[in-house]
Amino acid sequence: NLFITILILFFFLRDGRALKKNLVDLSPLPDKHDNEIFSQLKKTVRGVVGGSLAIGLILGFLIGIGFFVFGVPNATLWGSVAVIAALLPVIGTVIILIPGILFLFIVGHVSTAIGLAIWGAVVIGVIGNLLSPIFLSKGTKMHPLFIFLSVLGGISLLGPIGFLVGPLVVSLLLTLLEIYRFGAEETNE
Repeated sequence: NLFITILILFFFLRDGRALKKNLVDLSPLPDKHDNEIFSQLKKTVRGVVGGSLAIGLILGFLIGIGFFVFGVPNATLWGSVAVIAALLPVIGTVIILIPGILFLFIVGHVSTAIGLAIWGAVVIGVIGNLLSPIFLSKGTKMHPLFIFLSVLGGISLLGPIGFLVGPLVVSLLLTLLEIYRFGAEETNE
């Protein structure tokens, strides 16, 4: 799947403009609407990617603080790794937190391990889940709840790539509905 994704990404980057022009030419919609659809999809991709990076930075910073406070060595390094790991849907920050908690248990710091587990569940879990819809909806016309549900639905249906595909499908649907609504209003006038 990773190889196929990289291959598809290569062709989209190389031939993207020509593919877009062909899609606009083949579409039964007026070019104005086609361009509106592509514009909205572009905003959605930027919102999801930019929001993911912002959330990753925030969660990585919080993990670094948690590791520092609870005595996990190299907290800055692990916070930096957590920024990258946070980009992985669902398991991102967990793959950094669990080894830190296990380390503390193994070296005999049971109370700090429990403290770090609580820090991870409450602070990082709650902040990540609260900020995700808000940051991911920046720049799009979609309500944060739609973004949140589309990300969850996309991941459950398609796996990690669904993190991007889910919001794109919902954005496309909402844009088409908006075009339909304005088209119906224009014909009624």
